[in-house]
Amino acid sequence: MTEITDKAQEQRERWIKLLQAGYMFHQQENKETTNPIIGAKPSDINLFHQALSVAIQDAIELIQEMEVLGFFDNEQLSTPGLAG
Repeated sequence: MTEITDKAQEQRERWIKLLQAGYMFHQQENKETTNPIIGAKPSDINLFHQALSVAIQDAIELIQEMEVLGFFDNEQLSTPGLAG
């Protein structure tokens, strides 16, 4: 059981690292596509990168909150259902 828990923990850590890399990429793209003119309307590309960076950060925080609350403590590998 410990082996399964350790494997699941490693997978979650890798997912968080991947999400953090995506977050940093979209944050950088957001900064690069920001209009330098103060008060100018942001472009669709800028809004896209801004929205994705916020959504990814929210996903990271959700995973971390679920870990703190013990949601993953009794993690079981999924088993096939009746259909196989």
